[in-house]
Amino acid sequence: MTIDEKVTVGMVNDSPKYVLWKGRNHTITQIGLHHVFREGKILYHIFSVVADTLFMRLKFDTESLHWTLEETESGF
Repeated sequence: MTIDEKVTVGMVNDSPKYVLWKGRNHTITQIGLHHVFREGKILYHIFSVVADTLFMRLKFDTESLHWTLEETESGF
């Protein structure tokens, strides 16, 4: 499901450890793919993670330093 909402992500040693979304803290248990892409001058980092029973795709904007939850899927 496409979400496109701003979230808070806690990082340790350059890896996401938790996502704060809708008032709930989701602990990341698995990090999948990580890739980067550029749109104009802005560099984005994309992380595919599993937290609790949710798959999440997170986008980090290196210019604004904001995180966006792009997609989520339950049942993992």
